[in-house]
Amino acid sequence: MFVYLQNGQYFDGTQFLGQDIFVSGTSISKIGTLEVGTLKDLDIESLDCSGCYLIPGLIDPHLHLAGGSGEIGGFHSQSMSILLSEAVAGGVTTLIGTIGVDTTTKSMPELIARCKAFNELGLTAYCYTGGYDCPPKTLTDSVRNDLIFIPEVIGVGELAIADRRAPEPDLQDLAKACIDAYVGGMLANKPGVSHIHVGDGVRRMQTLRDLMEKHVVLPGNFHITHIGRSEALIKEAVEMARRGCYVDLDLWDRDFSYWYQVYLDLKGPLDQLTVSSDASKGPPADLWYELKAGVLTHGFKLEDLLKHFTSNTAQALKLSRKGRLVVGCDADIAVFHKETFEMKHVISRGQILMKDGKLNFINRPPESRREFDVYGIRKEKDPPI
Repeated sequence: MFVYLQNGQYFDGTQFLGQDIFVSGTSISKIGTLEVGTLKDLDIESLDCSGCYLIPGLIDPHLHLAGGSGEIGGFHSQSMSILLSEAVAGGVTTLIGTIGVDTTTKSMPELIARCKAFNELGLTAYCYTGGYDCPPKTLTDSVRNDLIFIPEVIGVGELAIADRRAPEPDLQDLAKACIDAYVGGMLANKPGVSHIHVGDGVRRMQTLRDLMEKHVVLPGNFHITHIGRSEALIKEAVEMARRGCYVDLDLWDRDFSYWYQVYLDLKGPLDQLTVSSDASKGPPADLWYELKAGVLTHGFKLEDLLKHFTSNTAQALKLSRKGRLVVGCDADIAVFHKETFEMKHVISRGQILMKDGKLNFINRPPESRREFDVYGIRKEKDPPI
């Protein structure tokens, strides 16, 4: 499939430039104007991007792809699985699923199946093995083997520290889980990330400091999330970021701009900060809505915010083909109006999943008996049985 995005301004990592983008198959093939002869010789779909910015598809490094655990009063409070439309609506093209506190009814087979479904439908989806528990509950007999043998698994997590819903992990068990993730990643040519959930307990990140003091681990392999619980915690996050860890602000309380300003005031390393939706209560598209609010309501510069939602996350997760609009990278592109920030086109791995503001799922099966299918589109009526 060939797609030609014309007349827009694309983000080169620091600024917006007036260049066209040509997509061939799943990748970006050219940035610049195509020869007239090329347009005649190839079957190309052209997308008008006049008055629009083109940015890399957003990357959501932490969401509950198979639904949230439910912690407010029983099984009925579990949230439903994430729908494709809930990502595409906000230009989110890469998702990393995780299991949280409930590793009993939320399982690795279920999470991996959801990743496979999203990959079939055109997005890119990976997951962590385990959950709050340490030692982690894995699909095979170990973290290492999950990374080696299961394509969708790219690390371990979300391992919980300083949280009332999980015992503080034994240091030896935590070290083994993190080192197994690193070794499994090394052997399988995968990221091997250790994704760490930090609760609001008084120890905060002390367990991680102990781990780094007593074991040989690489700070760059750690991605620490939920750092916006308190100023004391975000100060420790800044310290860990200075050591080389990646730290993550989730959007559970829709307060990104507040905690981002705190991080800036503390002079936190900007290349080490990512943003995640923690989607289960809300959709992955919250990433886009918070970024939009950060610019239009709180006055941050779009060029400054974008890397926390794209290239920083790709770097933290070691996804070299994601997060940038560069020749050879995956054709994950979100196109939105400069003034209103309304999403116009969304391309994921070369597939047009939104066109002119309307969802455009080319892999959608013709019938679904559910009122809402996996895409999140309401059916007019059920097909006959």
